[in-house]
Amino acid sequence: MSITLPNDMADVVGGKVQRVLRGIVGAFVIWTLAACHHPTPSASIGVGNPYPVSSYVCDGTRLAVRLMGESASVSVDGAAAIDLPAIGNSGTTFSNGRQTLLTEQGRTSWAVGRAMPVACTGG
Repeated sequence: MSITLPNDMADVVGGKVQRVLRGIVGAFVIWTLAACHHPTPSASIGVGNPYPVSSYVCDGTRLAVRLMGESASVSVDGAAAIDLPAIGNSGTTFSNGRQTLLTEQGRTSWAVGRAMPVACTGG
């Protein structure tokens, strides 16, 4: 036994089914396009920054240094950065009394406490 719908009713049911199928396909297309979206890469760290970070290794100690004129911001072995004020007028020695950073003629040195400064590589 089969049920036959009058032609008008078959057209109405067929139209509703087509709208539902179009909605499903449309949603699928939108989800697919959204999944393919690649965000614009952001600028590299330090790009456009007036105080870029320089990396050094000083006798096994890793430093991330940002020279800012009146002070230097220094992160030691990945720890939170500390601010070292400039000492003297030359702007090449930065110290808080415990840690000292020296930057003279393209050479960088690092000292902790009263120890002799050790030469750093990198930059």
